[in-house]
Amino acid sequence: MWPARKERRTLARRVLACLAILTGLAVTARPQAPARQAPSPGLRAEEVKFEGAGLKLAGTLLLPEPGADKRAPAVLVVGDSGPTTRDGSPGVAAGNGTYRVIAEYLAARGFVVLRYDKRCVGASECRPASPFDAYVDDARGALAYVRSRREVDPARVAVFGHGEGGLLGSIAAAHDPAVKAVVLAAAPGRTAGKLIREQVQRRLAAAGRPAEETQAYLAKYDRVIAGLTSGKADFTDEKIDPGDAVLTNLIKQRDFTIPLLVNDPLQIVTAVEAPVLVLQGEKDLEVGVRDAQYLGEALKRAHHADPTVHLLPDVDHLLKTDTGPTSVRADEDATRPVDPMLLKLLSEWLQTKLR
Repeated sequence: MWPARKERRTLARRVLACLAILTGLAVTARPQAPARQAPSPGLRAEEVKFEGAGLKLAGTLLLPEPGADKRAPAVLVVGDSGPTTRDGSPGVAAGNGTYRVIAEYLAARGFVVLRYDKRCVGASECRPASPFDAYVDDARGALAYVRSRREVDPARVAVFGHGEGGLLGSIAAAHDPAVKAVVLAAAPGRTAGKLIREQVQRRLAAAGRPAEETQAYLAKYDRVIAGLTSGKADFTDEKIDPGDAVLTNLIKQRDFTIPLLVNDPLQIVTAVEAPVLVLQGEKDLEVGVRDAQYLGEALKRAHHADPTVHLLPDVDHLLKTDTGPTSVRADEDATRPVDPMLLKLLSEWLQTKLR
């Protein structure tokens, strides 16, 4: 039996928001970008629009102090799953969004940084029920725009992908040898089907559901995933509870879901020729340490020339410091600062690779 209404709402929100299966379906109202704030002293922010996959995307280009006719290295930030704004996840206090903090930290050290609202979010245009490939092409459009800027050295451009953005960024970089560095922060090292299954199992256990009930639900989940990947369209035989947002939306959003189920992040990352930095927090409840380890091991097996993996003990999925016990409540507290060690490692690595 599927969990009670309150429990299933919490489970569905946490699992599906984490893994972007509900892009377009989970959003009942168009998420708005936080009010724009002036950048830190010495930096210049420019509101920009550029071509994505068949629509206009909006973002913020953050520029450091101009050099003497010297073009700067640049970093493109590709956001995580769900209705993610240019500053970070929805609901994050203005000025404290993860991507804004990262952008200002890097710009203060000489990088041009572009971060953008995903399609159907903030000031970007919308095309509902977009397929997964459209999000990849959006990232490619952002890359092309960054390179076109006169302030940017097009030979020194890096991609920073957070969560699902790591998968999108890896695909874009794998087909773009001009990308000089790729950062995967809290990025999956397994297919979405495996990650979602683990999340569901964890949440059901935390909700105190009986073991036999959990196993029965996971067996149904496995059948649905197998059906989706084999091309099945009709799941009436599974008698899925209409309140089961997890399975219902996996099926309804199949054009977006199936690529996440079949695209193996390990195969994708090994096609990236540029140096790769994997950053993973040990307090992350959405993507685990073993995902980072899988990514690192895959790169080594492929004899990648320059892979680096850093595990950060007190960092969560939002890349923020979490010194207390790992918990869902702590993970949802977006008021905490972006981890200073993560910022330092990121900046120093990028400075080395984009000289």
